[in-house]
Amino acid sequence: MTNATKPDSWLVWLAPISLNTVLGGVGVLPLAFVWMFLAQYPLAALGLTQRDPTDNDGILPWLILLGGVGLFFVLWAVVNKVTCRVTRLPNRRYWPLSVIVSLVPFVFFAVFPDAWKAWS
Repeated sequence: MTNATKPDSWLVWLAPISLNTVLGGVGVLPLAFVWMFLAQYPLAALGLTQRDPTDNDGILPWLILLGGVGLFFVLWAVVNKVTCRVTRLPNRRYWPLSVIVSLVPFVFFAVFPDAWKAWS
């Protein structure tokens, strides 16, 4: 085993960091759908947010969208599981890092919404 393939080598971590940054960029839209659904239904029912008064389609379109979002999360998990096995990185460090790196683009665009307009 060379130095670059040892689990403690920093070069091995470049693959999951790069992969999850790209998946996080793609995942901005599915995560936005999840947030909009939560704000429209469960959080509004608890009184934490207000529903959009023009949302009169019911819950079926949201369930269809969330089905697609579920497929994205399944794809994310499968790709990360394969990457974790190929790189032979320890699970205890790999999965928290993958989740955090995947959420960075969403949090960035949530905090700086004007960056989304400049990017798209």
